[in-house]
Amino acid sequence: MTALTAAAYNVLTGVIPNPTPEAPPGSEPILQVLNWVSWLAIIVSVAGFIVAAGGLAFAHHSGREMNNFKGLAFAILAAILIGGVGAIMQIFV
Repeated sequence: MTALTAAAYNVLTGVIPNPTPEAPPGSEPILQVLNWVSWLAIIVSVAGFIVAAGGLAFAHHSGREMNNFKGLAFAILAAILIGGVGAIMQIFV
């Protein structure tokens, strides 16, 4: 039974194509807009991190750190997702 399974695997893997992805003609403007959006998302994430960290420092004296800590955590999570989007998309493409 294992020889039959191995033979079937060899036949099936030889038939499955492995295409190389390439951008279609005329997609340069779309890719440029995506690059701009990615750049903007990184800037907004860094700005959110700075604002949340500053708010956390000022709120330390009033005892309201928890709201700013949540903002800081969301800013860090957003930065991780934005930074890892290339690796995440490689999984699906």
